[in-house]
Amino acid sequence: MNEALVAEGMSATVGEAVWEQRSAPADLPYQELFLALAEALPDAVFTKDLQGRYTFINSAGALYLGLSVEDILGRTDEELLPLEEARRTRELDQRALLSGHPLSIEIRERTAGVEREWCSTKGQLRRADGTLVGMFGLARDLLPHRRSEAARRRNEALFRAAASGSPDAFFLLGIEEGGSPRLLHLNARAESLLGHAARGAEGRLLSDFPHATFLAPPSLCEQVWGTGEPHDAEVEQVVRGLGRRWFHRQVRAVGDCLAVTVRDITEQRETEARLRLNERLASIGRLAAGVAHEINNPLAYVAGNLGFIGTELCRLPLPEEDRRELLEALSDAREGTERMRLIVQSLQSLSRGDAVALRPLALHEVLESALRMASGRLGGGVRVLRDYGEVPRVLGHGVQLVQVFTNLLVNAAQALPPEGGDIHLVTRRLGPSAAVVEVRDTGCGIPAEHLERIFEPFFTTKPVGEGTGLGLSLCHDIIRGLGGVMTVDSLVGEGSSFRVFLTVAEPAPETVREDARS
Repeated sequence: MNEALVAEGMSATVGEAVWEQRSAPADLPYQELFLALAEALPDAVFTKDLQGRYTFINSAGALYLGLSVEDILGRTDEELLPLEEARRTRELDQRALLSGHPLSIEIRERTAGVEREWCSTKGQLRRADGTLVGMFGLARDLLPHRRSEAARRRNEALFRAAASGSPDAFFLLGIEEGGSPRLLHLNARAESLLGHAARGAEGRLLSDFPHATFLAPPSLCEQVWGTGEPHDAEVEQVVRGLGRRWFHRQVRAVGDCLAVTVRDITEQRETEARLRLNERLASIGRLAAGVAHEINNPLAYVAGNLGFIGTELCRLPLPEEDRRELLEALSDAREGTERMRLIVQSLQSLSRGDAVALRPLALHEVLESALRMASGRLGGGVRVLRDYGEVPRVLGHGVQLVQVFTNLLVNAAQALPPEGGDIHLVTRRLGPSAAVVEVRDTGCGIPAEHLERIFEPFFTTKPVGEGTGLGLSLCHDIIRGLGGVMTVDSLVGEGSSFRVFLTVAEPAPETVREDARS
């Protein structure tokens, strides 16, 4: 590139050559810019004449050769390098001079006592009139880059290994101005939470997965990215296929990305809720024991006096019709007293945690008892429509089942509009070993967001003072304790249907005959 040096045939001294390459005539455009850029580059930049003598080399190139610029200019590779290295370099120079376009090659050699891997580019150097005057070259040492790349790959492998083994879901997000965060990396836990494999999700926008935007809402990402302040909070979310879950979410700015860590703390929250429930139920149990004790004594007086009244009625000279009516009323009072005794007994068992003794029960008799118990709270506009099928006796505890169905009937009545409505009471046999009772109303229905919590202790949608949130929870626990199952279906504006599945006390006749044959 230095035409003055080529024209003079390198007749100047080394000092004059250095001066010439820094103060060449003005016919070389952008010379000052070229010199500044060449000195700023970490790569070797050089030119040679047709005899292979260096006419220019920058400081980086001189450093690679282990000599000063002054010691290199005007000399050939044979004078500067070991014979074999000089021969290979000369061959590459000849190929570049003979080729009509620049040549690039990667070579490995030892230069100035250091093992290097070069990416070397060489091409022809011509004057403005097209005369070939030499060649130019650029050489980049690849080893530092490859060491850096290898270290980056090792670090990335370590990061991925650590992230994949983490019990938390981990997301690395890229921030795009005015857009949704982009998924750059996610671990195995994050895959299950996102519902997609990392290979198919990485590189896509988080907004492509609407069910997972709660992980890092765009507004939260903008806040963390703009302020640099990390976000650390608990969030509650309904997750597809998992129901309602609780998560501990952390969002932090890391370099030019956002790191999001999400831990599922549902089990922890449920454990805490169970502990609180146990504490409250223990208090209720102590209260129940006290109530049962207080009721027991006056109940004994009532039972004894009813027996005395029955004896005396038989001795009094009364008309037969009056006597019959009084004895029927007395019988109802005795039945109510016995029911109260069983309720008190159940309360005492509850407070002590006694095991419940199951016995065969006539299911329709249990339902009729529940209807009598609930009749005073059903209201005048409520119609109870019975659709009883042929069901065998079921295994259960009479008082507890009456309590369950009474609660379901009262709840159904409360769900009806003020003018009343229908409650359907349906029984069916379900296979050889189960029977089902359905309590269906035509009331307001239950919103979908409340359905999954309907059996949670202390959960209620009623105003303060009108419900404890324990009724359905206790019913659910009673049925589960009896070996049964309780479910609910509901549509807002159309009504709700509670189903209770119970174990029958004896197998179906077909099953008995098959067992006998076997």
